[in-house]
Amino acid sequence: MKFKRIDAFEIKYADSFTNKDLKLKNTTGEGEWRIYIGSEEKEFDNFFDFENVEFFFMLKKDLIDYLDDAREEYFNPSQEYRTNISKKFNKNMEFINFIKEDKIKIFFRKTYDNQKRYYLVLKRGRENRRRYFNLRRICLPRITRLTFVKLEDINTGKNYIYFKPIFYINKHEKEEIKEKINEINLNKQEKYRKQQIKYRLGLLKKTPFCIFTNIVEDKLLIACHIKPYSKCDKEEAYDLKNGIIMTPTYHLLFDLGFISFKDNGDLIISPFLSNSNAKRLNLINGKNYRLEKGSEKYLKYHRDNILNKIDENEINLIDSS
Repeated sequence: MKFKRIDAFEIKYADSFTNKDLKLKNTTGEGEWRIYIGSEEKEFDNFFDFENVEFFFMLKKDLIDYLDDAREEYFNPSQEYRTNISKKFNKNMEFINFIKEDKIKIFFRKTYDNQKRYYLVLKRGRENRRRYFNLRRICLPRITRLTFVKLEDINTGKNYIYFKPIFYINKHEKEEIKEKINEINLNKQEKYRKQQIKYRLGLLKKTPFCIFTNIVEDKLLIACHIKPYSKCDKEEAYDLKNGIIMTPTYHLLFDLGFISFKDNGDLIISPFLSNSNAKRLNLINGKNYRLEKGSEKYLKYHRDNILNKIDENEINLIDSS
């Protein structure tokens, strides 16, 4: 099977459909099984197109990756949960690793209530419910996004919807902040601050504007590491070839892996970014941007480790029967 991407969109994983063991403190309910999508029935019907979609599916690998990304939140929560969620992490990881299927097929239908709220609801069946629970047992509310990608088999014309959870606290930024907070040596703090200022000024001298918007207002510009600071050695951390000047929105997209670059500066848009959002942000796949020469090793790291991409080898092995 060979797939063509049609479109994508994402939703926030709300507390309302979080498993009761992972719900936030001071929230009500035990966690519903339906997924709230939004209120634009026609738009969502066009995307999900239930009559022509064979099934939804998740990858076991994505669930394991999600838990790896959320590990810090499980053990050092940034939100208040009803229970000590650290006790759930190892059990959840063991459970997910024990899943036999690499591709987890799930069947949904829609419901649309009198308040014009559009939901995905599981079709009946114990096996269907069991497969979906793989997602519910690990995902944390408010800081998780569910991303849906609609795919078409180019040989048969059949459609499928691939969806995955993405942990949305920027783990690299969080590690960086944690390092700053835990730094008790004031001399080291001052040294760190000076190095950061020098690094930012160095990048601004080379590129005094956002590469996407051409904004030159200094207050709106961010010195964005290509390879995350927390993953760098001392030389890499302040290497000007490991940086790009961006405004906050594009910085976040880059840090979260929704955009990246080829070595020659051609833009790569993640298949998980919706067509409509890419258009609103004036992002064009393959558009060339002038990047610092010598950044190739950092760009490769970003593509290999940060960019949200679809593994064609994994997807093409789906059993469509």
